[in-house]
Order: sequence, then structure tokens, then C-alpha cells
Amino acid sequence: VKSIFVHVKSFMAEGRSSDGGGLGIHREASVNKMLKLDALCLVRVMLECNKHDPVHIKSGLLDSLLAELCLAVKEQWYKVIAESLRVLTEVPRYFLVGYASTDDEATKKQERDKVAITLYDTIEPLLAASDQRVCPIGHGFSALFLHSNLAESQLQRLLTLLIEKLRNETTRIAAIKTLSSVAESSEEMTDNGKIDLSPILGESISVMASFLKHQNRSLKQHSLESLNTVITNHGSSGPSLADGTLFSTVLEELAVLIVDSDLHLSHLSMRVCISTLRVCPACGPAAKTHVLPPSLVLSTSSVLQEPGLESLLALLEQMVISSAIDFKELLGMLREKSDSTLGKHAVGNLAKCIGVITAATTPENRQEVVTNLLSTLEGAGAPTDPDGVRQMVLSLLVSGDLGRVFDYNTLDDVAARMQAIYLSSFNLEAEEIKHAASYALGRASIGSPAVFLQAIVSALDSGDAKKQYLLLSSLREFIRCHQKMDGQTGMADSIPVILPQLLDHCSDADEGARSMVAECMGSLTCVQPTVILAKLQELVSQHSTIKAPDGHVADSDEESKKNSLVCWTVATSIKHAVASKAPVSDLAMAMPDFLRLLQVEEVSVRNASLLMVYSAVHHMPQLVASFMKELIMPSLYEVAKLKLQRVVDLGPFKHTVDDALPLRKSAMSIFATCQEKLPGSLDIAAFMPVLAGALDDLEDVQLQAHQIVVSMSVRHPTYLVAAVDDFVPAFTNMFMDKTIKRKTANKTGTELERAKEWIKSGLRALLAMSKLEGVMNNRRFARLVERVQGDQKFRPMLDAIDEER
Repeated sequence: VKSIFVHVKSFMAEGRSSDGGGLGIHREASVNKMLKLDALCLVRVMLECNKHDPVHIKSGLLDSLLAELCLAVKEQWYKVIAESLRVLTEVPRYFLVGYASTDDEATKKQERDKVAITLYDTIEPLLAASDQRVCPIGHGFSALFLHSNLAESQLQRLLTLLIEKLRNETTRIAAIKTLSSVAESSEEMTDNGKIDLSPILGESISVMASFLKHQNRSLKQHSLESLNTVITNHGSSGPSLADGTLFSTVLEELAVLIVDSDLHLSHLSMRVCISTLRVCPACGPAAKTHVLPPSLVLSTSSVLQEPGLESLLALLEQMVISSAIDFKELLGMLREKSDSTLGKHAVGNLAKCIGVITAATTPENRQEVVTNLLSTLEGAGAPTDPDGVRQMVLSLLVSGDLGRVFDYNTLDDVAARMQAIYLSSFNLEAEEIKHAASYALGRASIGSPAVFLQAIVSALDSGDAKKQYLLLSSLREFIRCHQKMDGQTGMADSIPVILPQLLDHCSDADEGARSMVAECMGSLTCVQPTVILAKLQELVSQHSTIKAPDGHVADSDEESKKNSLVCWTVATSIKHAVASKAPVSDLAMAMPDFLRLLQVEEVSVRNASLLMVYSAVHHMPQLVASFMKELIMPSLYEVAKLKLQRVVDLGPFKHTVDDALPLRKSAMSIFATCQEKLPGSLDIAAFMPVLAGALDDLEDVQLQAHQIVVSMSVRHPTYLVAAVDDFVPAFTNMFMDKTIKRKTANKTGTELERAKEWIKSGLRALLAMSKLEGVMNNRRFARLVERVQGDQKFRPMLDAIDEER
């Protein structure tokens, strides 16, 4: 480390005049600018990576490099100045952790004081300068604030400068970021506790609150993020803030930002309100007056989703905990929001809101809500009118969301009554009620697994085919909730109970039930990868015998039918596991067994395995990178050319169906994604004939091929130019008059729009290739391009494509 620092010091010193001194401007040869910048980047990476001994870093800085870094701040080139400040931001912590246990305290203090003075004398003049165009003030402030040995007067000077920069239109966003960084990191980066921000706390909060009125969205976003950090870490440390007057002003300003047209700002605004209520319960009336009304409107928005939904739930919960509003009053407000205009998504969000405030209130209030729920559900009967269905759905969802965090067993006879309600709701006609009951049963199993989870398992054992999908849906909700809440800890005891049920339904004829099983197995793989992957590998091994010479299993071959259904479920399970970010190391060891499913001839199994590969390439390219050449690409090349056509007799006419079309579409999706995620895995020369064939395939595959051509014109232009002769026939056939007439004749509405989009897609690909160097030397291609561009029927589409660019 010291040797590297010595060499960096020599790089930094090159080009500097020997007659300068103090704050004089140093000359540098232009040839050395990039060398200095690269040297500074090297030092920054070394300091940030935490892979070197802090003692060695600290010694190297003190003996060799620190003085040169301080001089670099006074250079003329803004990039060197900025990178120097980034490096100096990392310096202070090494003078906290970079000492051996045998170093005496006096030496430590002496070195720290020396470094603090050096950094302050170097950076403070730069921060105080009126021209901030080339100074990244955030790094400068951080380098000083994060040093624990600054004198009190120096800290006060920095706080004053920070407020000045906060009020400056040019530097205010950088100052906001600095204030947030200092408020959040100071406690762990200094050895004497948090930096006291109380001298500027009230003023800084007030200034940032005023920024919420501006039209600049970036300014509002950074202000909200910083307000949340500052209030969370320092909101209770300012004596002038205790009465809540300033916080009430903040809540009034941010209330107008809680709208469903900008869910991110709404999420940040509600987070600020939550932090404010936690540090200052006295501002509860202001939260009720200003923040609650728009939050209640947001609760019934059809577009509300995480993280905005999570923030809304946390806000309502905090308002109940902080006594900002009476529970019964808030409950009444939420219930009033349930009307005939609400969609399914909005009703679900409203139920979550009621559930979370009920869980946060007193046991007496909770008992009253549960009693009302039981009364409503048991007295509802079998509603068929929209209002009755909606009320019963809302009550079921509330009971489930409450049961997720509250054990119904603690109340006399409640769990048994709820269980009876859920299971009996499966027999009603309204599909909304059935699915709400399934959701509630799964969520209630979190709080009371001994009752509700056992009820799910027992019902599945009964073999009622009509309820299997709903029960498996409940099981999926139970697993997903556990996955979000506590992962492996809570699921270990439940797996022996639910796994046999999932395995029993792997070969169900109902694809919906198998899809539920696959989602459950995928989620379980994330929390118990060793157990579940071993079981899935065992299933593949036991059910690998599938006879399907023409892509379909014979009606009389029951064994192959069952095996194909099981293998489909396994492949789909791995697809969900990959999308849910299961551990890569565990998946990698088992992946070769699952990739063998690509060799299965049965259409549904092969398509499921292709979708599994696509999911891996998209979400975890490192998982399949080592298998692409030997196990995946040969199957993709085979599938891309596969056609399984059969004629279906429809009476008056016959229709030709290509069962391999979904396979070819999946293969092209994988090829397209490999270009971005795994560019080294694709043999471009070998892929060119496949792409040429796809350009002359059915419409859906052609659309994918057009997108690949456009992408490859940027990534691999030379290969396209070399293969242009193979592409000309497909493009020629596409733009023939009879082809265009066949695609557009007698079509209206969406069908006509789809045909036009297909033509525009081909034009984009053709024009992208025509821009490549050397491609117009091919006479056939050049004539085709000239004919298409001169054809008046294509002119509106060509103009539209030009406007897109």
C-alpha cells in the first residue's frame, strides 16, 4: 500500500511548478491530466473497498499521500478537484480505525488533530468561495464533518456555510444531500457521537420544507429524503422543536404531495410524516388535519402499490399508536370509503388499512372489530347483489389481514368460527367471495397455523377437486407472507406439513392447480433451497421417462402423461424460484438436472423448460452462463427450426395449427435477452441462419426477429452485413404487394392496427440494416430498400419511424 501511495504521489507532483506556495495556482501539463485523474481514482477505490489493512492505509496516507491530495484540491481542472474531494471524504474514518491496539492515545489524538487541521485549511476556502461551479460541495463538507477532531468553532463555521449553500439555488441540492449524509452517518463515522446539528436544525428543516412548494420534482424528492433522515436522527434533539410548530408546518407543506399521480413522492411524504409523529407526537393534530385526508383518498386508489402502500399502512398504524386520531373515528372514515365505485385492487388496499390499524389498537377495540366481522360474515348468507358481495369480500379480506399479525386463538371460539366461515365461503357462487376467502385463510394461517394451516391440509386431503385450486391459493399466500416476514425461521416447522400436499398435486390435470403448486415450490426454494431443490431433482429423476415422438403423448400412455405433468411443474417451479431470487449457489449445483428437460420432446414440458431458461438469463445470467454452450444453445438452435404442424377439421373448413410456435417464440426471446445479459454466450455466426429463418416465420416470431435485427445493427453490424444475402428473401416476401394486401384486407380496429405495427416493425429492421456500412453494396438489398422507400403506401409509416428517432 505504501509503495502504491509513493508512486501516486510522484504522478500527482508531475507538472507542478517549484516556485508556487500556499494557495497559488499550480500549472500542469495537459498530458498528465488523465494520469492524475486515474491515480486519484485508484486511491479512492483502494480506500472504499475495505480489503486492505486500515493500519497500512492510515500510515501510507500520513507518510506519503495526504499532503499531495490536499494540494490536488487546488488544481485548475475541475475533474481533478472533484476526485480529490471524493478521496478526502474517505480519509477521516482511517484515523478512527487505522490504529493498532498498542498505539497510545496521545499519539492518536496528535495525529487526528493534525489531519483535521490539514483538511479544514484545505477545503474550507474552497467551500467558502462564491463560485461553486467546479466544486462538488457535498464531498467537501462530508470530508470535514465526518472528522471527529474538528474544533467547535470549525464545526460552527461549517454549519453556517452549509446553510448558505442550502439557500443558494445553484448548490442547494448538493447541500441537501450533504445534510442527509451527515445526519445519517455521523454517529458511526465519529468517535464522539453524533455531530450536533441543533444550531441549524430548525432553519434547515424550514428551508427544505419550503422547497416542497417548488415545481422542480428532483428538488422535492431530495428534500423529502433529507427531511426524513434529519428528523429521524435529530428531530428529538432540538429544544425549539418540542412544541411541534415547525413540524406542523412541514406536514402542511408535504400533504399536497400525497396524490396517486406521483406515488414515489407520496411514499416519501408519508415516510416524513411517520418519522415526525415518532419524534414529536405533539404534531398529531396537524397530521390529522393536513395529512390524513389525502392519505384516505390514496387508500382507495386503483394504482396504489408498494412501496407507497407499505408507507400508507405504516402511517395509519403510527397515527393510531401516536394517538393522532381516535381509532374508532379512523375506522369509521375507512369504512365510509367502501362504495360501489371501488375496484378489486382498491378494496384489497382498504382491507389492509383496516387490518393494520386494528392490529395497532387496544385489545378492547380489537375484540369489538373481530366481533363485528364475525357478525357480518355469519349473517351475510350467500349474497348475490353487488353491495352485499362487496361488503362480504371486504370483511373477509380484513379478517385475513388482521389474522396475519394477530392470533385468533387468543380469543374464545374465534379461530374455529373463522375457519368455518372461510371453508363454507368456498361453496358460494360469487367468485370474488371464494378468492377473498382463500386469501384470508392463507393469511390467517400466519397468526394461527395450528388451526388454519391444518385446516388447509385436511381439506386438501379430502380430495374435493372443486376446492383444490382455492386451497392451494391459500397455501401460496401463507408461503409468500412467511417469505416476506421471517424467511427460513418461520417456515422450517411448516415444510413437513405442506410439502407432501404440494408433491401430491404436482401431476394434477388442472393446469391452474399445478401453477399454484409451482409458485409455492418456487417460493419455498427461496427460504429452504437445500430441501426443496433436492426434492425437485428427485422428481425429475423419477419422472424422466416421457414418450412423445411428435411432441404429444399418446392418449393410452398414462405413465408419460403423469411424468410430463410433473416435469412441467418442476420447470415452472425453478422459473419462479429464479425470478424470486433464490440462492444462486444452491441453484447452480442443481441446474444441470433441470436443464435436461430441454431434451424432452413433449411440447408443454419443453416450453416450460425454455421459459425457465429465459427467466434465468433475464434475472440471474450468472446462473446459466457456464451451461450455455453445452446444455442450452444446442437445444435452442434445434427448437428455433422446429415445426409441428397439424390440421384441425372444423367442419366447413380446416385450420393448420403449429404446436411448435410457442417454442420458437420462447427460443427467440432467449436469443434476444442473451445479447444484453450474456453477449459472450451467443455464437453470432451460427445464429445468423436462425435469424434469417425467423424473419420468414409466422408473424409473432417475425416481430421478435425484427427487434433482434435492430439490436444487432448496433452490437454486431459486421455479422449482419455478411449475412445480408440470407435476409433479402424474407424482407422481399414481407414487402410484396400481395403480402401487404393479405395482411390488411378486410381488417378493422385492433386487427388492422396489429397488421400496421407488423409492417412498421419490418420497416424499422430494414432501415436499421440500410444504415450499416457496406450493406448497400449488395445490389439485391439496395434495390429492395430503394423500392420500399419509394413506395407511397409505406411513406406515412416511414415518416412515423423518422419521428420516433
